[in-house]
Amino acid sequence: MRLRRLVTFLLVVSMLSGCAVFPGGGHGPGRFRVAGHGGGGADALVLGVGIGALVAGALTAPRYKPGHKIARVPDEARKIHYHGKLYRYHNGVYYRYIDDGFRVVEPPLGLMVPALPPRADTIVIDGNVYYVVEGVYYSRTDDGYVVVEQPKIKSTTNETYEAGHFYSELPKDAQPVTINNVQYFTAGGVFFLPQSVDGHVKYIVVTFD
Repeated sequence: MRLRRLVTFLLVVSMLSGCAVFPGGGHGPGRFRVAGHGGGGADALVLGVGIGALVAGALTAPRYKPGHKIARVPDEARKIHYHGKLYRYHNGVYYRYIDDGFRVVEPPLGLMVPALPPRADTIVIDGNVYYVVEGVYYSRTDDGYVVVEQPKIKSTTNETYEAGHFYSELPKDAQPVTINNVQYFTAGGVFFLPQSVDGHVKYIVVTFD
């Protein structure tokens, strides 16, 4: 079952479970909680509503694809010289003058900017925090944010775990992964989303397009 077919189902499940209270301890590795909030039904509702929005699009889609031509670069764009090339940077988008005008380009690995737009997505993988803006991944340093390679994350299903189905227990090798402050677990490329079902925590398999 593809992700889009799951959206309606997950929204219904999320809203029904919104008034439920998640148990203090989860199954498998790690504890399930809503980051930045206390316990209680209100937290579950916040999580439930957030789940629908997140699953509909795990990370914010870029506004422009590389090669997109613009009439003029924003006046506030910052000039960045890197390895002999001049880039213009504004709100997470990079431009270069190519042929007969400015075009959107992908920044090279290692390029650094002092700040990111407030809409930056956050994803935590194996304890490493990444920030994603316009499809570009960054790692924070003492001097700013450096462009890094996209971490390898694959969302798949297999014969044992089917998308859209609930499971009472996680695989023994499941590891926690946080995307936009929502806790998932992943094992063998399969992503599990904790949900409250009849007062118990179960795990629904989700996929990302």
